[in-house]
Amino acid sequence: MLSKCANPSCDTPLHYLRDGKVFQVEMMNRPVPIDERKPLRRVEHFWLCGPCSESQTLSYDERNGVQVLPKAQPRTQALMRRAAAS
Repeated sequence: MLSKCANPSCDTPLHYLRDGKVFQVEMMNRPVPIDERKPLRRVEHFWLCGPCSESQTLSYDERNGVQVLPKAQPRTQALMRRAAAS
C-alpha cells in the first residue's frame, strides 16, 4: 500500500494521487514449482510526491530493485550550463 513518497529521503505522506507521479512496476519472481515454464509476476505501485517527481524518477532492475534516480536533463539545458560555467 502506498503511504509516502518512494524517495527514502522524503517523508511526504500520500493524500491525493493528483500530487506527484505513480509508477507501476512489474516485478518478476522465480518460477513456482506448479509451472516452471511461467515466471510469477507481481505488480507493485510506487509514488513520488510533486517536488520529488520534478527532478527524480524511478528505475527497476532485478538486481537492485526499485531505485530513485535523477531525471536526465534535456540536452539543451546541459549545454547551456556547460557554456555558462566556462
